Amino acid sequence: MPTHPIGTLSRRRLLGTGLATAAAAGLLAACGGGPTPATPAGPATEGPWRWTDGVGQQIELPSRPTRIAAYGDAAVALINFGIRPTQIFHFVDPAQDPSFEGVDIGGIEIVGTTYGQLNIEAMAAAGIELVITLAYAQNDPDNLYYFNDTAQLDQVRQLAPVIAIKQTGSAPEVITATEQLAVALGADPDSELITTARADFDAAGRELTEAAKSGLSVTTLYAEDSGLYFAKAPDEPSLAYYADLGVNFVEIGGDQYYWHQVSWENADTYPSDVVLYSMRDSYPPEKLMQQPAFARLPAAAAGQLHPWKLVAMDYASQARYMREFAGWLSSDRSVT
Repeated sequence: MPTHPIGTLSRRRLLGTGLATAAAAGLLAACGGGPTPATPAGPATEGPWRWTDGVGQQIELPSRPTRIAAYGDAAVALINFGIRPTQIFHFVDPAQDPSFEGVDIGGIEIVGTTYGQLNIEAMAAAGIELVITLAYAQNDPDNLYYFNDTAQLDQVRQLAPVIAIKQTGSAPEVITATEQLAVALGADPDSELITTARADFDAAGRELTEAAKSGLSVTTLYAEDSGLYFAKAPDEPSLAYYADLGVNFVEIGGDQYYWHQVSWENADTYPSDVVLYSMRDSYPPEKLMQQPAFARLPAAAAGQLHPWKLVAMDYASQARYMREFAGWLSSDRSVT
């Protein structure tokens, strides 16, 4: 069962809160990303490097870290802001995750491809100075995303501090927090890479707003053997932002954070014109259509099923997906 669309609850837990904030004076919360390639973090600067992360941890290092290990989504975002991590760990092989489409990770060492598994020896050998992961709504510093337990987290912290980027609120908040971190790690907020991508992000948002005028209703979901999990748009930053732009998400009931589970027999509980299905460890469309109740959904019957890619929280990644989404809202038809 999922806790966040990146994986399944059997392998993960919901995590915590807090927007990363820049501790160093003068960090700018503006600009976007574009054409020039990312370079390794750095160079290291003289004097201490300080950071307060999304769960309130206050970190101080002797100088700006340059050897970074990052969770996949954070790594993609950092690369698109101009910071290239030394290592990546992810819940799956990055080659199998559409979040990495068009992202050059050549030369970056992969130190984990299953949730909770890390090659700590390789991290030690690389001299990792900073580890970056994510944080969801039930996080605290001792319960961070991707780590199986406090013991594993403590083992990694013997190598380097572990910080988290908050994944709650609306996408622009998360993107700004990630950008602030990238700038603190040496990214240039006035670079063509960032300014071009931010402008494109704004343009893609306008395109999505225009497409959303179709009024088509949308549901987003994850599916596995135990049933369907409908995502609640206000609890997912990207969906919350798309809703702010005018997308008509069906209101999902239930008391739990992020998801509402239904059995396969009740898969038609939330009819909509469009269904976005998770591409992360979830049933593909052909398997969804084998479930009779799901096949009765108006969107399913009309063939209006599209991938929910859960792309990284940076301007370039979000702009690319918003344009895809806008295309579906423009070409699909009302069936409810």
